[in-house]
Amino acid sequence: MSRLARWLDVSLQAVTIFLLVVLALVVLLGVGYRYSGNSLIWYDEVASVLLAWITFTGAALATMRNAHLSFSGLLYSLPPKGRLLLFSGVEIIFLATFAVIGWAGWAILDIFGNETLISVRFVSRSFVQSILPVSAGLVILARLLTLPERYEDAKIGLDPEEREIAAEIARAQAELEASRAGESK
Repeated sequence: MSRLARWLDVSLQAVTIFLLVVLALVVLLGVGYRYSGNSLIWYDEVASVLLAWITFTGAALATMRNAHLSFSGLLYSLPPKGRLLLFSGVEIIFLATFAVIGWAGWAILDIFGNETLISVRFVSRSFVQSILPVSAGLVILARLLTLPERYEDAKIGLDPEEREIAAEIARAQAELEASRAGESK
């Protein structure tokens, strides 16, 4: 993984975790106020925006780690030429889809104009909705940064799921051997 890919991975982790912690605090604060008989007027709107942002940054992180659902069994069961053809077709469709999502997300920002959130008047709807084109761009960047590694896997027929399973088995065996070595001392 390249330095830029590692930086993007760590940055997406940090942003997603930060948003998750903020959401947890907002929810706890909202529950506390509601339990005390008072209710925060901005709680629901802010929580739903944070959840959307977590979803979009998490999607970019999952793309970075190639962790979305896939049908790799179909891809890796094909002969090499068919595998590379299907891989290329899927990549083109994927990138085109997210380019359209990014373009549409950017286009809708103008529609909102000077609108703000209902309960938090100083936050513009354009800012809230900007997560759509930003996350689409991040997904495209993540996909492009991981493309060489995924292409090589497709070229040689190495299913990433099989590699992950083998790595976990090796890790478990190393832990078992380490615990056995600790017992014999």
